[in-house]
Amino acid sequence: MELQRKRSFNTSTVSHDFRKEYKGSFLEKKCMKQRKEQKSSKSIGLRSIAGWFLTKAKKSGAGTASTTMAVAPKSPAPVATKTTVKGQMVTVQEKSPSHFDRIPNELLFEILNHCKSEPTTVNAARRVSRRFNACMSHVADVNVNDLSRLVITGLGRKGVEMRWVSYVGQKTKVTVVPWSVIRSQKPGVFEFNFKRFAIQRILLKNIPLSDDLVDFLRHQLQFSDLSKLLQLSLTQVDFSPSNCLSLHRFLAPLTKSLEIFEITQCTGMRADSVTDEHLAQLNAATVRRIAIDGVRFAGGATRQLDIGDGALRRFARLGAFPTMILDRCAVTTNTVCDYTKEWFEQCNESEKQLRSQVCTVKRCPRVKGSQFEAECRRRGLRCKNRRGSGSLTLYNVQEENTKREFTIALAALEEKEMAEKLKISTDSQQPQMNLLAVPSA
Repeated sequence: MELQRKRSFNTSTVSHDFRKEYKGSFLEKKCMKQRKEQKSSKSIGLRSIAGWFLTKAKKSGAGTASTTMAVAPKSPAPVATKTTVKGQMVTVQEKSPSHFDRIPNELLFEILNHCKSEPTTVNAARRVSRRFNACMSHVADVNVNDLSRLVITGLGRKGVEMRWVSYVGQKTKVTVVPWSVIRSQKPGVFEFNFKRFAIQRILLKNIPLSDDLVDFLRHQLQFSDLSKLLQLSLTQVDFSPSNCLSLHRFLAPLTKSLEIFEITQCTGMRADSVTDEHLAQLNAATVRRIAIDGVRFAGGATRQLDIGDGALRRFARLGAFPTMILDRCAVTTNTVCDYTKEWFEQCNESEKQLRSQVCTVKRCPRVKGSQFEAECRRRGLRCKNRRGSGSLTLYNVQEENTKREFTIALAALEEKEMAEKLKISTDSQQPQMNLLAVPSA
């Protein structure tokens, strides 16, 4: 069935249809040509007015007052007001508004709307006045750039280097932000830049994780598109000036679509620097890799992070089994075995799951290799150990009549660390007062 357009022209009373005669005629072409000429003349006129404004602003900023007075109309004289202060008459000179500020907003938007295509013209218009800058922010087209990497590197006392890398456009840009700007918390310092970004990866390198830095990054990242964020890596970050809430507040707006979360070679860490609560912020449906490696505590004592059985149980309960590297954590042997058993029970038999899944547990004092083999056999799993690289011992865990394999890599504590651990455990047997414990009756 062919659809026909409803006729709004009544042809019952008039036998001749003038619309067919007008369509494609010389009169229609003439009208279209006149409309295009009017539109182009308006655009040319507004562009010429905008060019005159920018030339006028440039000349007035350069200090050529004589040339400016010859081109532009003379501005009115300042308004003088008289006030009485303590019985004496004081004359105050008020600066009159310039001819740029007298332009109505509607006309100003029409003028600036024809300047948004050229970057040089946009930058020149922003330098005219604060009003032009604010109006240009509304009329300029904000082209979103896919930012492949946002690398934030510490420069010592000098400040922070922010490097914007785009693989698609093969472009990079570096900006140095002093610590005074970060501590001042000035709103809108890089607001225009971050509004254009759709960030895919954020990398922090060799930088102290302070509350001022966290607040500064949170304020700037709220303007960006974080729906494509895949990776967050903290490398050689100093956790000394931070507390447990610093990382929590930094992760809050970033974990919705995060797939890779890495904390490697970080210094000044404490037991509560990274905990189960921090890993609970990650979206279990999207995360694929969690790496906490090269942990260096403050003071040099052998300690462990508050990442224990709760994190593994949560991921197993939600059916998420990301590739994990846990260094100096409080996980136990039984929970690691349960995590392995849950992986075999919940993963489907598919071509994707035929490859081995790896969980690396390094320098965790509560996980022992001999006990791990016994626990796996008690759960009906075949466990074969083989020597890995360095101090790693790899355990290949398999089910009966299946090709799926779960690899557990265990790295024991070194001899010096083990001696310090035994010394600390001996000292801890003495009665000590726990401030967080509730005294019994």
